[in-house]
Amino acid sequence: MTDRKTFRSRPLDLAVDTISDEDLDQFIEWVRQYPRLTMAEETRRFEEAWAKWQGSKYAVACNSGSSANLLMYAALDTTGKAGNRKVVVPATGWVTTIAPAIQLGFQPIMCESDKDTFGLDVACLEKILEAERPDAVVMVHVLGVPNRMDPVLELQKKYGFELLEDCCASHGAQHKGTKVGNFGLMSTFSFYYGHHMSTVEGGVICTNDQDVYEHLLMLRSHGWLKDLPKEKADALMEKYGVDPFHSPFLFIIPGYNLRPTDISSFIGLIQLKRLDETVKKRAENHKVYQELLDGHFDFARGQPDDEISSISFCALARSTEERKKVLMALDENKIDTRIFSAGNLGRHPFWADRYGAFSAPMADRLCQCGFFLPNNQAIGREEIEFICGVARDAAGA
Repeated sequence: MTDRKTFRSRPLDLAVDTISDEDLDQFIEWVRQYPRLTMAEETRRFEEAWAKWQGSKYAVACNSGSSANLLMYAALDTTGKAGNRKVVVPATGWVTTIAPAIQLGFQPIMCESDKDTFGLDVACLEKILEAERPDAVVMVHVLGVPNRMDPVLELQKKYGFELLEDCCASHGAQHKGTKVGNFGLMSTFSFYYGHHMSTVEGGVICTNDQDVYEHLLMLRSHGWLKDLPKEKADALMEKYGVDPFHSPFLFIIPGYNLRPTDISSFIGLIQLKRLDETVKKRAENHKVYQELLDGHFDFARGQPDDEISSISFCALARSTEERKKVLMALDENKIDTRIFSAGNLGRHPFWADRYGAFSAPMADRLCQCGFFLPNNQAIGREEIEFICGVARDAAGA
């Protein structure tokens, strides 16, 4: 027992396993009690705990962060908050931040990336708002770097759009002391392997809006009213003149089956206990990267007083050729890396085949020059100094 490792991944991997042997011991002990494994009490406990940690009124767990984004768009639709169905989406992020807009018949409009946060470029956003008057804006806090929230919120006051936040890789990141995910109508988080915490697969949507919350509960589970608070379910049965005998199987809206399991929720409750520690470690590591790479590579500097809690550190080479040199050197030294895998999402076929390729200076640069360096709770300053030394030497060569 004394020789067992806390985490089973290599420390210089981009992502490490956040589920420790001790976590698995607790899980095995729980399973030996023959609990219910499908969504039940553990999921409700996890949702309450997550909402409290995040500082939101409601949390709805689901089977992945991607599903959380799908449910977020769907709830915008079914609650009647989609308006004209035009939605601003970011050029930089992940495909499942945008795909649900296409799948559900929204009209997505792509926005350039900000040079200091890699999130929404405010100048580009305002031009879109003025020209298109969209009723929704989706932002990604890219790799844990908060967007420029103050000017975005000023634009929201001026133009009146619904703000949605994708925080899937941003657990615990803060803008002026407020955790990201607390600025918009809804926010999403992912608990995939290698993120700040893991439930193996899993995600959650947060909101302070009761109507949105109730729609999320129905959308997650077939569109039925079974998971609603009793008073709400009773009111709907009365509204539609339904015999209470049929109440468990009354379908109100067209939904999905995106439920989590109590297995993932039990693991999530264990992981949540040390999330603050993990967030702190990742934020400290991010600052070390900024210190050691300043003047050698560009990166998202963020904004004063914001806390960046990243899942990987993204650096920008001076050219695609320099990036190749750096990535080859990192690989030779057994340092896990990759290009900025999504880069400019407007260059990918899923977008370009429908709307034409999107080109903008910063988003294109992220696509052509961006690369990831490991940031996780298994490394510290010594490992980061080694990683940065390899990258700097390769760029200098």
